Amino acid sequence: MKKISLSILFISALIFASSCSKNDPTPEEDQEEVGTAKLIFTEVERESHGDHYHYNDIENAETDTVEFSGSTLLPPVGAHLHLEVGKTYRLELVATDFAGRETQQTFISRADIHQAFILNAPENSLSYVYADKDADGNSVNVGVTGYLTVDKTADSFVFRYVLRHLNEGVKSKITAADWNNTNFTQFTGENDLDLKVEVHLVEEDTHDH
Repeated sequence: MKKISLSILFISALIFASSCSKNDPTPEEDQEEVGTAKLIFTEVERESHGDHYHYNDIENAETDTVEFSGSTLLPPVGAHLHLEVGKTYRLELVATDFAGRETQQTFISRADIHQAFILNAPENSLSYVYADKDADGNSVNVGVTGYLTVDKTADSFVFRYVLRHLNEGVKSKITAADWNNTNFTQFTGENDLDLKVEVHLVEEDTHDH
Protein backbone atom coordinates (compact mmCIF):
# COMPACT_ATOMS: atom_id res chain seq x y z
CA MET A 1 0.00 0.00 0.00
CA LYS A 2 2.88 2.32 0.87
CA LYS A 3 4.50 1.65 -2.49
CA ILE A 4 1.27 2.52 -4.34
CA SER A 5 0.83 5.74 -2.35
CA LEU A 6 4.40 6.83 -3.04
CA SER A 7 3.95 6.12 -6.73
CA ILE A 8 0.76 8.22 -6.83
CA LEU A 9 2.51 11.10 -5.04
CA PHE A 10 5.47 10.94 -7.44
CA ILE A 11 3.22 10.97 -10.54
CA SER A 12 1.16 13.84 -9.10
CA ALA A 13 4.33 15.86 -8.49
CA LEU A 14 5.44 15.34 -12.10
CA ILE A 15 2.04 16.45 -13.45
CA PHE A 16 2.08 19.55 -11.20
CA ALA A 17 5.60 20.49 -12.28
CA SER A 18 4.69 20.06 -15.94
CA SER A 19 1.58 22.20 -15.47
CA CYS A 20 3.57 24.97 -13.79
CA SER A 21 6.16 24.90 -16.56
CA LYS A 22 3.49 25.38 -19.23
CA ASN A 23 1.93 28.29 -17.36
CA ASP A 24 5.19 30.15 -16.79
CA PRO A 25 5.36 33.29 -18.96
CA THR A 26 7.83 33.14 -21.84
CA PRO A 27 10.79 35.44 -21.15
CA GLU A 28 10.47 38.67 -23.13
CA GLU A 29 12.99 38.96 -25.96
CA ASP A 30 15.03 42.16 -26.04
CA GLN A 31 13.87 43.65 -29.34
CA GLU A 32 16.47 46.43 -29.08
CA GLU A 33 19.48 44.19 -29.62
CA VAL A 34 20.90 45.11 -33.02
CA GLY A 35 22.77 42.69 -35.26
CA THR A 36 23.01 44.87 -38.38
CA ALA A 37 22.01 48.40 -39.35
CA LYS A 38 21.56 50.45 -42.51
CA LEU A 39 21.33 54.17 -43.13
CA ILE A 40 19.43 54.89 -46.34
CA PHE A 41 19.68 58.32 -48.00
CA THR A 42 16.94 58.86 -50.62
CA GLU A 43 16.66 62.15 -52.49
CA VAL A 44 13.25 63.85 -52.14
CA GLU A 45 11.71 67.15 -53.20
CA ARG A 46 11.36 69.77 -50.47
CA GLU A 47 8.39 72.05 -51.09
CA SER A 48 7.94 75.25 -49.06
CA HIS A 49 4.57 75.78 -47.33
CA GLY A 50 4.74 78.99 -45.30
CA ASP A 51 6.70 78.27 -42.13
CA HIS A 52 7.28 74.59 -42.92
CA TYR A 53 8.06 72.19 -45.74
CA HIS A 54 6.40 69.25 -47.43
CA TYR A 55 8.60 66.41 -48.62
CA ASN A 56 7.63 64.62 -51.81
CA ASP A 57 8.98 61.44 -53.33
CA ILE A 58 10.86 61.69 -56.62
CA GLU A 59 10.47 59.14 -59.38
CA ASN A 60 13.67 57.10 -59.84
CA ALA A 61 15.23 58.96 -56.94
CA GLU A 62 18.92 58.62 -56.19
CA THR A 63 19.50 56.38 -53.17
CA ASP A 64 22.65 55.66 -51.20
CA THR A 65 22.73 52.91 -48.58
CA VAL A 66 25.43 52.32 -46.00
CA GLU A 67 25.38 48.95 -44.22
CA PHE A 68 26.93 48.49 -40.79
CA SER A 69 27.83 45.03 -39.54
CA GLY A 70 30.08 43.14 -37.17
CA SER A 71 30.19 43.32 -33.40
CA THR A 72 30.90 47.08 -33.49
CA LEU A 73 28.63 47.87 -36.49
CA LEU A 74 31.27 49.24 -38.84
CA PRO A 75 30.63 50.39 -42.43
CA PRO A 76 32.44 48.77 -45.38
CA VAL A 77 36.10 49.72 -45.68
CA GLY A 78 36.41 52.93 -47.71
CA ALA A 79 32.70 53.82 -47.47
CA HIS A 80 32.29 57.47 -48.49
CA LEU A 81 29.10 59.37 -49.35
CA HIS A 82 28.68 62.52 -51.44
CA LEU A 83 25.59 64.60 -50.66
CA GLU A 84 24.75 67.59 -52.82
CA VAL A 85 24.12 71.17 -51.71
CA GLY A 86 20.49 72.21 -52.12
CA LYS A 87 19.20 68.65 -52.05
CA THR A 88 17.11 67.00 -49.36
CA TYR A 89 17.37 63.33 -48.45
CA ARG A 90 15.01 61.11 -46.52
CA LEU A 91 17.30 59.48 -43.98
CA GLU A 92 16.01 56.12 -42.77
CA LEU A 93 17.37 53.65 -40.27
CA VAL A 94 16.79 49.94 -40.86
CA ALA A 95 17.99 47.68 -38.05
CA THR A 96 17.80 43.93 -37.60
CA ASP A 97 18.26 41.73 -34.56
CA PHE A 98 20.59 38.74 -34.50
CA ALA A 99 17.89 36.57 -36.08
CA GLY A 100 17.61 38.94 -39.05
CA ARG A 101 14.25 40.44 -38.04
CA GLU A 102 13.74 44.18 -38.56
CA THR A 103 13.55 45.99 -35.23
CA GLN A 104 13.55 49.74 -35.96
CA GLN A 105 9.83 50.02 -35.21
CA THR A 106 10.64 49.06 -31.61
CA PHE A 107 12.42 52.39 -31.19
CA ILE A 108 9.35 54.26 -32.45
CA SER A 109 6.96 52.29 -30.25
CA ARG A 110 9.17 53.35 -27.31
CA ALA A 111 9.48 56.96 -28.47
CA ASP A 112 9.44 58.20 -24.88
CA ILE A 113 12.89 56.70 -24.25
CA HIS A 114 14.61 57.01 -27.65
CA GLN A 115 16.14 59.90 -29.60
CA ALA A 116 18.56 60.09 -32.53
CA PHE A 117 21.26 62.73 -32.86
CA ILE A 118 23.24 63.60 -36.01
CA LEU A 119 26.71 64.85 -35.21
CA ASN A 120 30.03 66.13 -36.54
CA ALA A 121 28.76 68.12 -39.54
CA PRO A 122 30.36 71.58 -39.88
CA GLU A 123 28.20 74.37 -38.48
CA ASN A 124 25.19 75.36 -40.61
CA SER A 125 25.99 72.78 -43.30
CA LEU A 126 23.00 70.51 -42.63
CA SER A 127 19.38 70.88 -41.54
CA TYR A 128 17.29 68.03 -40.18
CA VAL A 129 13.61 67.41 -39.43
CA TYR A 130 12.28 64.38 -37.53
CA ALA A 131 9.55 62.56 -39.48
CA ASP A 132 8.56 59.50 -37.44
CA LYS A 133 4.96 58.29 -37.07
CA ASP A 134 3.78 55.94 -34.34
CA ALA A 135 1.26 53.11 -34.84
CA ASP A 136 -1.62 55.60 -34.53
CA GLY A 137 -0.18 57.97 -37.12
CA ASN A 138 0.95 60.55 -34.58
CA SER A 139 4.20 62.45 -35.11
CA VAL A 140 6.98 61.53 -32.69
CA ASN A 141 10.60 62.68 -32.59
CA VAL A 142 12.87 59.64 -32.66
CA GLY A 143 14.97 59.77 -35.82
CA VAL A 144 14.29 56.39 -37.38
CA THR A 145 13.00 58.52 -40.27
CA GLY A 146 13.84 62.15 -40.94
CA TYR A 147 14.69 64.66 -43.68
CA LEU A 148 18.26 65.89 -44.09
CA THR A 149 18.95 69.00 -46.20
CA VAL A 150 22.41 70.01 -47.38
CA ASP A 151 22.79 73.77 -46.92
CA LYS A 152 26.42 74.36 -47.90
CA THR A 153 29.56 72.56 -49.01
CA ALA A 154 31.93 71.03 -46.50
CA ASP A 155 35.11 69.01 -46.59
CA SER A 156 34.82 65.34 -45.72
CA PHE A 157 33.87 64.60 -42.13
CA VAL A 158 32.76 61.58 -40.12
CA PHE A 159 28.97 61.65 -40.13
CA ARG A 160 27.80 60.21 -36.82
CA TYR A 161 24.29 58.87 -36.17
CA VAL A 162 23.63 58.14 -32.50
CA LEU A 163 20.40 56.53 -31.33
CA ARG A 164 20.18 57.03 -27.60
CA HIS A 165 18.24 54.93 -25.08
CA LEU A 166 17.23 57.53 -22.52
CA ASN A 167 16.59 57.21 -18.83
CA GLU A 168 12.98 57.64 -17.72
CA GLY A 169 11.79 61.26 -17.82
CA VAL A 170 14.74 62.58 -19.86
CA LYS A 171 12.89 62.79 -23.20
CA SER A 172 10.77 65.71 -21.97
CA LYS A 173 13.95 67.83 -21.80
CA ILE A 174 14.77 67.31 -25.50
CA THR A 175 13.38 69.44 -28.34
CA ALA A 176 13.53 68.92 -32.11
CA ALA A 177 16.25 71.60 -32.21
CA ASP A 178 18.55 69.24 -30.28
CA TRP A 179 18.97 66.97 -33.31
CA ASN A 180 22.67 67.96 -33.59
CA ASN A 181 23.39 68.80 -29.95
CA THR A 182 27.07 67.99 -29.40
CA ASN A 183 26.38 67.78 -25.66
CA PHE A 184 23.85 64.99 -26.21
CA THR A 185 25.26 62.95 -23.31
CA GLN A 186 23.61 65.45 -20.96
CA PHE A 187 20.45 63.54 -21.87
CA THR A 188 21.33 60.61 -19.64
CA GLY A 189 21.10 57.05 -20.87
CA GLU A 190 23.07 54.73 -23.15
CA ASN A 191 23.59 54.49 -26.89
CA ASP A 192 21.67 51.75 -28.68
CA LEU A 193 23.48 52.68 -31.91
CA ASP A 194 26.54 54.74 -32.78
CA LEU A 195 27.02 54.61 -36.57
CA LYS A 196 29.80 56.45 -38.37
CA VAL A 197 30.53 56.98 -42.06
CA GLU A 198 32.60 59.50 -44.02
CA VAL A 199 30.50 62.14 -45.82
CA HIS A 200 31.46 64.94 -48.23
CA LEU A 201 29.04 67.81 -48.97
CA VAL A 202 29.54 68.93 -52.58
CA GLU A 203 28.08 71.38 -55.11
CA GLU A 204 27.49 68.63 -57.63
CA ASP A 205 28.29 64.97 -57.29
CA THR A 206 30.81 64.26 -60.03
CA HIS A 207 32.56 61.55 -58.03
CA ASP A 208 32.27 57.82 -58.58
CA HIS A 209 30.82 56.02 -55.54
